[in-house]
Amino acid sequence: MIETGLHVIYNTGSRLHYAVDVQDTYAGIAVFEVCAAGTGLRDGFGTLPWNELAPLLETPFAYVTRSGFVDLERNGLFVPDLPGCPHGGLYKGRSYVFLDGMHGYDELTDYALIDIMTDNAGFPLPWRNRFAQSAREKVDYSFRHRARMQASNALVIFMPIKGQLSSTRIEILCNQDPILLNGTTVAGRIDDATIPNDGQWFKQFYFHAAATEKPVTVPAGGRAQVPVGLKWNGDGTPCTHQLALKLESDAGYLPKRRLFTGADGTGSFAVEALGLNPGDRIAVKMNTEHYTAIGKIILEVV
Repeated sequence: MIETGLHVIYNTGSRLHYAVDVQDTYAGIAVFEVCAAGTGLRDGFGTLPWNELAPLLETPFAYVTRSGFVDLERNGLFVPDLPGCPHGGLYKGRSYVFLDGMHGYDELTDYALIDIMTDNAGFPLPWRNRFAQSAREKVDYSFRHRARMQASNALVIFMPIKGQLSSTRIEILCNQDPILLNGTTVAGRIDDATIPNDGQWFKQFYFHAAATEKPVTVPAGGRAQVPVGLKWNGDGTPCTHQLALKLESDAGYLPKRRLFTGADGTGSFAVEALGLNPGDRIAVKMNTEHYTAIGKIILEVV
């Protein structure tokens, strides 16, 4: 199982500062550009004290059925007494993801990775499930995803199993501790320098599907039943979760292209080696609704 709660990834070198609001059914960030001495009044469109802005930020922005529109009202205002910023900051807007009552609900599934990013000008962007894109084209590496988007990650929600946000791992990428809204708490702090720079940090928090019996064989021209179980990537322990998997094979025949695991995370599928000879191999790939290849089983034809 993964560590849950809000984790601060600090020392990222970001010029932005965040106010974070994480509850069971929603998560959001307000974005600020950190000011140097004397720049706030010069660059801002006006001044707004923190004690006036804070109550507004503690009411989530749920415009148009909570579908993820960004709130840019009051952006450009200078907050001279912004917590954590000795010279204040420029407010850039805020973005939220809601788990209930919104359009875009099909993106909230098992095996989701939700990003709230900021563009090159520091403005927040609408949330998106990165793995919903993987259904059409594989973009695994986080730095490649950011390069294509021309954006930077701010808030990341690791959601291997769909549920309340208290059961997920959330990371805020910042240079210093964020401002915490509505009782939000921090579960852990990680120095960015200690995170492997391979773009695959997310994988340890998810699970994979694998055969529970090895070796897996099927007689030539015959049929075999292949037992499958879900396991957490981090420590290899069983993932006890009911899940629908989509199956693809490069040879042989699959009578059913869906595998439904039980509540214990196990299940099985049938495969037939029609037209194959001993020594041939059948590769069966297992996919989720959006993400491709959470598991691959090679069957030997005997």
